[in-house]
Amino acid sequence: MDIIIMAGGRGSRLGGLKKPFLSICERRAIDVAIDVALRLKDRGEVYVCLKMEDVGKLEEREGVKIVECPGSGYVEDLSLMLKRVTFPSLVLPADMPFLTCDIVKRFLDLASNEAADVVTLVKVRGESREETGISIFRKEGGSWKNVYMEEEKELIDIDTPEELKRAMKICASMEEMRGQR
Repeated sequence: MDIIIMAGGRGSRLGGLKKPFLSICERRAIDVAIDVALRLKDRGEVYVCLKMEDVGKLEEREGVKIVECPGSGYVEDLSLMLKRVTFPSLVLPADMPFLTCDIVKRFLDLASNEAADVVTLVKVRGESREETGISIFRKEGGSWKNVYMEEEKELIDIDTPEELKRAMKICASMEEMRGQR
């Protein structure tokens, strides 16, 4: 399956910080997404959508194709990427520092029960519902369905200063737990 990693956002809620390149728990969020994608792709391709000014920030990796996206908006960049891939294709965000193959596989299991052309993962946190940026496209466009999962650490994304602080606290507690062993 082809996998698209969307990493061309503006980071406006973080004062322009480049979310994919933030180091959280000593790893960049984009590297976490690429590692997950490479483990899940099977015989597919991994594409990373980056704004032109960010292309040089990502080291070349075997099995990863870097695509310059205009950065004019998520929908526009995703539309461009969907023209490059074969279907079904998985879309992953580059701002989830704790993303794992297991959580993506759980989403894919949920999505396999849906007949829609596009299935998107929505995380639930109390009364809040938030799209995660994780989707499966069986074709470009068509019918759309959301599937829901309770927020776990693996689904935390970094969109705001508060979420960044939360992620850093998780890192600190993980370090503390490692130090107690």
